[in-house]
Amino acid sequence: MRACVTILAAVGLLLAAGAAALALTPEEEAEGFVSIFDGKTLEGWDGDPRLWSVQDGIIRGQTTKENPAKGNTFCVWRGGKLRDFVLKIQFRIENGNSGIQYRSKEHAKWRINGYQAEVENNPGKVGFLYHEGGRGWLVNVGDFMVIEPADEGKCEKKVVSKVADVNALKEAGYYKGKDWNEYIIIAQGNYLRHYLNGYPTMALIDNDAPTNPNDPNDKKGSIREGLLALQIHAGPPMVVEFKDIRIKHLTSDYGNAVRLLGGENLDGWTVPFEKMVEAKTFTVKDGILDDTGRPAGYIRTTDDFTNYTLHLQLKHVQKGNSGVLLRMTGQDKVWPKSIEAQGQSGSMGDIWNIDKFPMKVAEDRTNGRHTRKMHESNERPTGEWNDYCITLDGGKLVIKVNNLIQNTATDCEEVPGKICLQAEGSHKQFRNIVLVPIGK
Repeated sequence: MRACVTILAAVGLLLAAGAAALALTPEEEAEGFVSIFDGKTLEGWDGDPRLWSVQDGIIRGQTTKENPAKGNTFCVWRGGKLRDFVLKIQFRIENGNSGIQYRSKEHAKWRINGYQAEVENNPGKVGFLYHEGGRGWLVNVGDFMVIEPADEGKCEKKVVSKVADVNALKEAGYYKGKDWNEYIIIAQGNYLRHYLNGYPTMALIDNDAPTNPNDPNDKKGSIREGLLALQIHAGPPMVVEFKDIRIKHLTSDYGNAVRLLGGENLDGWTVPFEKMVEAKTFTVKDGILDDTGRPAGYIRTTDDFTNYTLHLQLKHVQKGNSGVLLRMTGQDKVWPKSIEAQGQSGSMGDIWNIDKFPMKVAEDRTNGRHTRKMHESNERPTGEWNDYCITLDGGKLVIKVNNLIQNTATDCEEVPGKICLQAEGSHKQFRNIVLVPIGK
């Protein structure tokens, strides 16, 4: 009996270890993430066996003086291709250079070209975007870039804004030297974003001419689908480690992203209230929309939008109220018919239903028109930028604050409407307002 109990206990430990390797939180499971590394073997992965192994639940890439890499080489995930997705992955590196390839192509065995999220023990550099074997450097840490096609197969790269200040990132400890760090990589259409330990490190709208997906030797241009791989860089001996690799495939039909806010003007927006125009409630400079909060009202898009992901950054210059109105229809008035994604400090992620907008929300978190967010506030302190990501796809609404789902709704009336940014008495700022349309 004791031997049987011992065996059962050992089996239980193995099952627990397997469950731990999945590293999926209940929220991740509910969101549709799956683990693509079992924590024990390289099943589903393919790399040079001289250099890649699994040790203590970790994918380990290592070169030595006696066992070097012959050029940059990769451990490739063979479980499919990535198109639109959210990838979560932890890494640790002490020396050398590595990267996480996505939407990439294999031009020779274990040789990859495509988008690469930089992995390097170097604050201020780790987190940037590189095009391995193609266009080279793309987006530095802290930058928001737009790439356009140019003559003779070249491309034009332009930094249009900032997603973060590099020095502030370093001071905040966005990267943990020689320790475990978590990347979140998001690709929606031609809009790419990197986050490191929760901090945004870069954003790109890639309008460059696309590569030929069927030609492994066509290495330049934008890429909409491809392989996931982990890099060992040629050069001095190095060790890089990866674990807790989770992927969520996004199934919406994403179109090309557009910036709704330019750098120095309010083209595409209108302030429908004369008192707000006179008071200059909304002004824009250096890509930042400044909202004094007074008098009350909103600025709205001139165009209507129905299905989309809206991504923006919001800063509470001072504590107080604001909001983002969605699918706004009807006459302009202080409280127009719409869905409000709350912008009040401490309450981002709450939903307010304005003028009986048809929708279904969680009854246990709803009082009248107000639906509280799911979790405690995860906003950054006053004076720092927050990521606000709002998706309306058909009747489904999902609101994320700093990459955490804070609210959802269903059966939202699917009607074209304006997007509005509110002035409600307190000083706020908005930047990097990007809309990724969703087709049907």
